[in-house]
Order: sequence, then C-alpha cells, then structure tokens
Amino acid sequence: MYWITYLALIVGGVLGAASLIIKKKPEAADIIGKISPYQGIIGIVLLVWGIIKLLSAFAWLGAGLAGIVGFATAIVMILLGFLLGFSLIAKFLGEKGENLFKKISPFQGILGIIGILVGLFWLLANFGIFGEGFQWAAWLF
Repeated sequence: MYWITYLALIVGGVLGAASLIIKKKPEAADIIGKISPYQGIIGIVLLVWGIIKLLSAFAWLGAGLAGIVGFATAIVMILLGFLLGFSLIAKFLGEKGENLFKKISPFQGILGIIGILVGLFWLLANFGIFGEGFQWAAWLF
C-alpha cells in the first residue's frame, strides 16, 4: 500500500505544480496533459488517504524526526488532495469550502513541489537510504 502512497504523492505533486513544470520544461505539457483528466480522482484519493494517515500520524510523533516528517506528509496530502479534488467535492462543501479553496489555491504550485519531494523522500527512505529510523517509518506510511 505504501507504494501507492508514494506514487499518488508524486503524481499529485506533478499535477499541482503543472504550471511551474511547464514553464521550465514546455515539452512536459504532453505528459501532464495525459494525466490531468484524472486530477480530481487523484485529489480525492490524496485527501482521503491523507486524513487516514493524519489520524495514525499522531502516534508517530513520538518517533522523532521520522514521525514529524510523516505528520507533515499527511498534511501535504490533505491540502494537495483538497486542491486537486475540489472540482469534484465543491458541491458538498458549500461557501466555506470555496473560501478555503481561495485561501490555499495560491500555494498549489508550492504544495505540488513539496508533494513531489516528499513522495521521492519516502520512496528513497523505503530503500534505507536515510537510515533505519526512516526505513521502518516508510513501511508505516
């Protein structure tokens, strides 16, 4: 299940930072264009999975730096998932949801880049690159 989390973070991050990526690499527009129809679904998956991970992340906070990174990752998943999936959940959230969307949407590119970096971090941590402490935490995440 953890591989799905890493991939969802990386793909969601690419979608979130699409405008920034396309500015730097215009040839990436084709690839991003192929996955952008699934933006809402990927956003909902990140949002729901981020909420589940946040609930379990409270137990990780005692695990030192790995626990703090896991907690922060869950927050990034929730925010990025909310932004990417907003078009699908807007009718359920009403005006309060739209106000929240307006407040955090300017940070979508930054959250996208953070999502890519965090997804890559946990992927590498799974292979033990950052030491044993992060390797066992990667299995939990």
